[in-house]
Amino acid sequence: MRRGGGLLLLCILAIFFLAGSFAGAAAGSGGLGESAALPTDGGYSAHGSYFSALASCAVCHLLVLLSSTSLAGGILIPAALAFRGFTLSCSAAYIAASDPAQGAAFALITLGLPALFSVPSLFLLSASCMEFTLRLLSGFLRRPLPQRPRRGDNRLAASAAMLLAAAAAEYYLAPLLVRLLLN
Repeated sequence: MRRGGGLLLLCILAIFFLAGSFAGAAAGSGGLGESAALPTDGGYSAHGSYFSALASCAVCHLLVLLSSTSLAGGILIPAALAFRGFTLSCSAAYIAASDPAQGAAFALITLGLPALFSVPSLFLLSASCMEFTLRLLSGFLRRPLPQRPRRGDNRLAASAAMLLAAAAAEYYLAPLLVRLLLN
């Protein structure tokens, strides 16, 4: 990719993520049903095992990886980022609106803590996958291929490490903090 092209690519991906986030916040803060309430027993457990938490964190990552192998990846990858932004913001807005006293703290713990790791990981992976998709599209159109990524570029390893940290935060740390918040 040309010099400065990586930054432009990240800005485009960020615009899609933010657009999804704004739409999700608007949708999630809408009318709440009568069943909307935070747990009061301190028994928060979103997943049965660490691997189910990892699978939950990796859904959009896998969608981005699969999309990058397609010629339509240039459309599907930004759409996956918009979807992630929408689901994250919609869930956070719904949780925060469900309890005016503790909803925002509950949303920050249950969604924000894992997102501190999973969202940057998704951006790293998406940038690499978009570069791959652009190379694939250039080869299909028989145009000169963009430069290959530098050797020693460990973006995928960093993305995987952050994804593992997100799952650990969601499975081990979030339930502990929720219990402390509710007691």
